[in-house]
This record gives sequence, structure tokens and C-alpha cells, in this order.
Amino acid sequence: MQQESIQAALALLLGPKTEYRTRLRATRRLAKQGSTILPLVLSTFSNYPEITRPAWPWWPPQYEHTSRLLLHLSQHEKISLGELLHHPILGDAPGPVLWTSIMEAASLVPQEDNEELLCQGLHTSWTSVRYAAAMALATRARAHSLYPSTCTILHHHQGEHEAYPVRLTASYALLNNGDPAGLEVLMCFLSADVPDEIRKAATFILATERPSQLTPDQQERLSTHLIQLLSDADVEIAQHAAHALSKIATSQTILTLYPLLETTDEHIQIIILTILEEIAQRDKTLRHQMRQHTLTMRLLPMLKSIHPDLRRQACYTLAACGGEYVAAVFGTIVMNREHPGQGEVIECLRCFHGALRTPLRGHIVRWLLRVLTTPEENLQVTALDSLAQLLWLARNNGRQAAWQEISQEMAQNDTFKSLLHEPSPLLRQRTLESCAALGKFLHTTPELHPYFQSLLLDDSDSGVRACAAYVCGKAGARWAIPILLQALLDTDEHVASTALHALAEITTTEDTVVVYALTELTRLQEDSMPAIHNLALEARSILKKWQKAEQNERHKTLHGLS
Repeated sequence: MQQESIQAALALLLGPKTEYRTRLRATRRLAKQGSTILPLVLSTFSNYPEITRPAWPWWPPQYEHTSRLLLHLSQHEKISLGELLHHPILGDAPGPVLWTSIMEAASLVPQEDNEELLCQGLHTSWTSVRYAAAMALATRARAHSLYPSTCTILHHHQGEHEAYPVRLTASYALLNNGDPAGLEVLMCFLSADVPDEIRKAATFILATERPSQLTPDQQERLSTHLIQLLSDADVEIAQHAAHALSKIATSQTILTLYPLLETTDEHIQIIILTILEEIAQRDKTLRHQMRQHTLTMRLLPMLKSIHPDLRRQACYTLAACGGEYVAAVFGTIVMNREHPGQGEVIECLRCFHGALRTPLRGHIVRWLLRVLTTPEENLQVTALDSLAQLLWLARNNGRQAAWQEISQEMAQNDTFKSLLHEPSPLLRQRTLESCAALGKFLHTTPELHPYFQSLLLDDSDSGVRACAAYVCGKAGARWAIPILLQALLDTDEHVASTALHALAEITTTEDTVVVYALTELTRLQEDSMPAIHNLALEARSILKKWQKAEQNERHKTLHGLS
């Protein structure tokens, strides 16, 4: 019966239509058997026919688990991956699935020197094995320089006699290793006569892996190739090319892109604006150059475009450039209800370059608070989101003074507080979400506490009630413990569950009232109502977690005393 169980697990592991969770459970079941099943696993993998579905660029899902199983067994037996290929049960000709699985296993441990083994994989007759070997070498090359002999083999597999996927991955490995041949072949793959999937993969590699130490000639030729792809019919290729171009852009690149903005094709305009935005975010020198040139004057008419996506991207590009003039333009548009780009400008203020610096910070916060007085809900919601984003940005970047100033202005603003009583549930919820970023100001502003109590216990919308409970938990609002306990009785399962987890975040076992309430909840596990039953199970899980934490703390204390 055990042998049948092992064979069934192997069948599930190698089955093409096995669900992910089932395949994972089968792998774990096999791993638990230990080294006793190694011969059976090796022979099964070796005899299994080459897996060719799904076709490239997809990759058979079996290899994620077969590789991990082989790596586990080799480490358990303390033998190398290469030695698995010479196991006595295999004879002289290991099969393609075993080869590919071992190549994949080697890619999981790039810190180990398996280059000789991977080069052996490049010499096999199966495309899938050579592809896996080249990809494993590409992974290793990110952290370790490849041997000259390995690079020579990779150069050979860049030739036209090789299949496109292997040529691509061999070039990828050489690119990661800093070999110019990698970039040269990848640029060849950008040509129109190359299959679309290869072109797409090549542009993706160039977009995600920045080539090191480009010569001026290489930079110019690569930029020319990428600019041509910006108008490609395949949107993904155009987007990848745009991102790759933004990483290698020079002053000349920007000057080349400016005239392309005159096109009437909205999608090409958006792509070019995206490149300029990324350049402005990445390079300080080029950002100043874009301010000094006529970029701003070129983009201002786009803020009135009839295409919302174009307006939005033009706003984001101008925001990335920053500067006093752009700030003045944005401030004017924010106050102009008739301007078609008002909503997009309000959205982009959250990422305006230098938005956390004075005096610009004060201007932006006052503009956004002013928008809260408008009767248009969509603009109010956008302004609240921008204010919250600025708060999180200041907190995450350690800008304590900026965070305190913005928080204080929001907490003391009467319009902001009045939004907690707005008829719109969406507006009330967005205002609550903004309160989550106030931190200690939420505790030191007691006039906000009654709002939270009203929203958590009496609001007609369950989403608002759940949001109020969530914000109390994230803000560590111990003053909200009594109302959170009452919220455990909410008729909506999600509200009660959110209140329970909020209590778990802000209380400990020293809060006896909370512990007692959770203990009483656990007694309702047998309740016939699913909502109450689930809440009781969650309370039981929280109590167990607390008990385990206490035991660990006591153990550490006793260990320290001893």
C-alpha cells in the first residue's frame, strides 16, 4: 500500500493537469519518505517522456516541484546534483525530465558552483534541457561571474543553429555576466522579422536587466532600436521598450522624443510621456534639463485633452519634473472647476517632486483641504487619497516634521472632520482610511473619538463600520477597546471579525476584560449559525497565539536566569 501511495504521488506530481495544491501535497508526501524513494524517483523521472506542453514562452508546471524534490533528496543524502545523473539505476542515458529537473534544481541554489553540470546540460539533445541550463546560468550570473569556458559555450548557443528560446536565454546569461555579446544578440532579436514572443521576451529582459558599462555606440544603437519599438503594434513590446529606454536615456534621447509628442496617436503620446516621467524620477540632471527645455509648454495643452488617460499621464509627467512654474500651474488648475484636468491634477499632487519640502508642502496641503469643500464627491475622494498618500510617504521616508505638519492641519480642519458625517458611504470610508495615517494625532485629538464610536456602532453601511474597526486596530487605539468589544455583536460577520482582529492588535493577555470576552466567544463554537461559529474559531485561534507567546516569553526568561 505504501508503494502504491508513492506511485500515486509521482503520478500526481508529473500529471500535466494536476492542480497546484495537489501537486504540492504530492511533493511533500514524497519528500517525507526520505532517501529510500530516491531510486524510484530517479527512474520515474528519467523514463518520463520530454514535457513539451505548454509550449514556450510558458514553462511546464511540473518542474517547480520535481526540482525541489530532487534538491531535497540530494541534500538529505549529501550527494551533489551531478551525482544523481550517475545513479546505478539509471544506466548510461538519463532522460530529459530528469535532466531538466536537475537543471532547475541547480538554479535554486545559484550560490553553489554547478557550472560544469549546467554546461553538460547545454550539450544535450533536448531543447527543454538546454533552455533550463541556460536560464540557470543566467540566474547564477547575477551574483557570480561565469567561467570563461562557460561563456564560450554560451557564445556557441547564440548561433542560428540553436532554437530561439535557447539563444535568448544564452544571451540573457551573457548580459548578466557583463559580456557584450549578450546585448548584441538581444538587439538583433528586436528586429521585425523575429517572432513576436522572442521580441517581447528580449524587450522584457532589456527593461528589467540594465546592461552595465554601455559604450556610447551601444547606447546609441540600443536607443535607436527601442525608439522604433515605441509604435509597435504589440502594446507589451512598446511598454517594455519604453521602460528599457528610460533606463539608458541621455540628453540626446530626450531631444529625440520631444518631436514624437506631436503625433496624433494618443497611445504613442502616453508611452512617450511615461518614458519622460521615469527619466525625471531617475535622473536629477535630466530632470533639470527637461525643466529648462520647452517640455512644460508642450505638455500644458495636453491637460485639456478630451482623452482622460492622456490628461492623467501628462499630469504625472509634469509632477515628476516638478518646479515652481509647474506647481503654480497645478495650483491654478486645482482652483478652477471648469478645467477638464482638475481631477487629474488633484490626483498627481500626491507624487509632485519635492511635495514634502517647504513651502511647497504647505501649499499642496491647503489646496487639497480646499478641494474637500467642493460638492463633487469624486474630487473629494481624490483629494483625501492624495492627503493620505502624502502622509504615508512622509512617514515611510522618515520625514517626521512633514508628517506632523500635514497631520496637524488635517486633524484640526473642520471640513475634514465633517466628512465623517457625509451621506455618501464612500466618502465616510475614504475619510476613515485617511485617519489611519494620522497616527498619534488620532489619539491626541479626542474630538474625533465620538465620530469613530458613531461610525463603528451605528453607521448604516457595513463597509464603513468594518473600516472604522480596522483603522482603530492599525492605529493602536486603546481608547476604542470598549466600542470594539460592542462591535463583536455586530450583525455583519465581517464587521465583527474585523473588530475581533483589531482587539487582537491593540490588547494583550493583561487586558482581562478582553481575554474574558474572547473566552466566552470560544464557547460558541458549536453554534449552528456559521457567522457565530467562525467568530468563535477566530477567537480561539487568537487566545492560542497569545498563550504560545506567553510560554515563549517565560521560556526566554528562565533561559536567561539559568
